[in-house]
Amino acid sequence: MSDKYNAFKSSLSFESKVFTLYKYQIETQTKLLKKIKKALPDHLSGHALYCVLNNKKLSLYTDSAIWSSQLRFYHQAILQALLATHSGTIETLQIKIIPQTTEKKPEPQRSKTLPSAENISFILDQAELQSDENLKKSLQRLGKTFQKKSKDKKLK
Repeated sequence: MSDKYNAFKSSLSFESKVFTLYKYQIETQTKLLKKIKKALPDHLSGHALYCVLNNKKLSLYTDSAIWSSQLRFYHQAILQALLATHSGTIETLQIKIIPQTTEKKPEPQRSKTLPSAENISFILDQAELQSDENLKKSLQRLGKTFQKKSKDKKLK
């Protein structure tokens, strides 16, 4: 029995300089975030969600303005903890808020109100009395559509 050749390769299986650089950046930022969380009190460490180091500027992301203001009180403590353990230099620390995304709720579908059986028969009767052929055909189609829809609604 022969093995099947699978042409699909996941993006992580490629060894390239770009992916290696990205992996390194992710690992570095994960380590920095762990150090930041150790420098913070327990009630605040859970709200330090992500950090990004770009040149000498560190951005710390949190989930709301309330926690952002609380984290700003620990600005110096965070910088001192990072400077003591991180080999690079960090000059500025910015605390940013990740806005919450809200999902749009689908609008509830309105139930369509159909005309009564009397009104449907009135439309069909009026169609027969019309002298204009286009109007006559349109009213007949409308009446038949209403009849069909009302039958379908009764079956449900």
